[in-house]
Amino acid sequence: MKNSKLFFLIGSALIFFWIIGGFSSWISWEQRLFKIAIVSGLVWIAWILKNSKKEKLHKGALVITLLLAAGTVYAEPFASHMIFGDHHHHIFCTK
Repeated sequence: MKNSKLFFLIGSALIFFWIIGGFSSWISWEQRLFKIAIVSGLVWIAWILKNSKKEKLHKGALVITLLLAAGTVYAEPFASHMIFGDHHHHIFCTK
C-alpha cells in the first residue's frame, strides 16, 4: 500500500492521456510529444501540490488539478491546431 499513491497517479495520467487522444495511431509523433508534455506538466503540478507542506494546497490539490485537467481537455485541440495546423478529435473535443 506504500506505493498506491504513485500507482494511482500513473494510472490517472494514462487515463487522461487516453482521454485527450494520446494513444491514437492517427497523430504524428510531434502531437504525441505535445500531449505527453501536457500530461507530464499536470502530473508534476499534482505531485507538488499533494506533497506540499501548506495545508490549503495539500487539501485543494485534487480540485486544482481537476480544474487544470478540465481546462486542458477543452484547450488542447485549439493549441494543437494552432501549433501543428491540425488536430485529431478526441472524446471530448468541441472543435
